[in-house]
Amino acid sequence: MRKPLEEATSPLAGHWLEVIAEPVRLSILRSLSEIPKATTAELATRVIASNQTLRRHLEALVALGVIEEHPPRSDGETRGRPATRFSLTLEVRESVRSLLGSGARRARAVVAGPVHLSDGL
Repeated sequence: MRKPLEEATSPLAGHWLEVIAEPVRLSILRSLSEIPKATTAELATRVIASNQTLRRHLEALVALGVIEEHPPRSDGETRGRPATRFSLTLEVRESVRSLLGSGARRARAVVAGPVHLSDGL
């Protein structure tokens, strides 16, 4: 398994930061730092992006080893095909929480878009 945070000290660190600096991806990381695992549908309620856009970004983050994809499992009772779930790797979760913990309001404002005076920031 790849270790993206160890790679952050390599010459490719700029590339890794470029990948997560995209607003949709940052929003995905923030959401997954707040909940243990989520389906694409669950993330769609938290991330402002079309399902196709969200899925494309999830696939890119999985390919980079930033998030993990958990194969769907049937519970035997629910009808239909079970959904794939996504989560942050433990290492990335801790990093995201520490980064957004100190400046979470500012980071949320960047992801959410323009700030209005009535928002109280």
